[in-house]
Amino acid sequence: MKQELVSTLDPKLVNAVRSGGRPRQLTDGEALLRAGDVDERLFFIESGACELASPGKAPIKLSAGCIVNEFAFLDRRPCPSTIKAVGATTVCALSRSDIVRALSDDPTGLVDLLCAISAQMHSRLDDTGGVSDVERLLQDLTRESLSHRAVRHRYLRALRDGTVPDLRWAIADFGRQYFGYSAHFPRYLTTVISRLELPAHRAALLENLTEESGQYGEDELKELVNFGIQPEWIIGIPHPKLFQRFRRALGVEDALLEQDSIEVVCWREMFLSVLSNGSAAEAIGALGLGTEGIVRHLYTPFVQALEKIPDLDPKDTVFFPLHTAVDDHHQETLTEIARHYAQTDAGRHDLAKGMRKALALRASFWDWMYERAMTVDGRFQRDSLQPIVLKF
Repeated sequence: MKQELVSTLDPKLVNAVRSGGRPRQLTDGEALLRAGDVDERLFFIESGACELASPGKAPIKLSAGCIVNEFAFLDRRPCPSTIKAVGATTVCALSRSDIVRALSDDPTGLVDLLCAISAQMHSRLDDTGGVSDVERLLQDLTRESLSHRAVRHRYLRALRDGTVPDLRWAIADFGRQYFGYSAHFPRYLTTVISRLELPAHRAALLENLTEESGQYGEDELKELVNFGIQPEWIIGIPHPKLFQRFRRALGVEDALLEQDSIEVVCWREMFLSVLSNGSAAEAIGALGLGTEGIVRHLYTPFVQALEKIPDLDPKDTVFFPLHTAVDDHHQETLTEIARHYAQTDAGRHDLAKGMRKALALRASFWDWMYERAMTVDGRFQRDSLQPIVLKF
């Protein structure tokens, strides 16, 4: 059965941005975009309608006033659906610069527009709204997170394949920069714990916090041995200390907090803002679906890169295989809590919003790290400050 979505956009915002776009006429059945196309523009349907077709899902019809291609516009992913005109249709193509320019004097309007775009994306992910669709929603969000450029970033591929100019320097630079974010993970976790409603959920995350301090159950230690992780390497050692061990093995000196690069400080502070200022569901979306849910996929390329660097003791790099194993348990805990918040429309919306914010922040940090890793005109340039740019 075909579902039809109507516009949720404020007409005033539409009028403010459409004048800067470029109109396009489509005939009945003509494809605006096909699944997999890379086009980061947002399309506003001025007249007629469009149909979105995705494998295994019922078609979705969007009427005049709706927007399409919001997935690519917000996080630069390929178009997930084929979009075709239904009857004679006129669309208006809007780039990010078009929208920012049109709303340069109205920052509140810009935020409202981005929220409306995110809301429509939510409507497409969860189109029937019932509690029975919770699992499908979580599966959709998980697939979305794993296909996000933060997980499939060229920086991670370059480290994995050893295609950076100086792999040892690039890995050491990761140790130098990333510590300013990762050392605060207990702080992120306690912030989310303080937001949760149910005592059982708080207790479950407190158990994760215990693991972060270097305490493990007997069964878990036996499981970690199967990953080549010896108990004496990790017992009683907080995870930030394990990361410091890795840094020192690569010759990275310990640094004071105030010496963190501004890009690291921006990422850390904005991530904490998401965890602190949004709803509990948004915090779980950010820390769970947008962080813990992807950790194993993020750290695997580092495990592969470290294998290419000689003279590193496995004990010194245990932080990475440990997190590819332990964080599966963290992910399960956070997914169970997400399941609770996904019972309501507001919770589903905020889970997705928090996840996307966390992924966007990480992707922007990877952008910066990639530029540093690929610089070949002198290391003094690699250490220069460059502004962090969030790519929504």
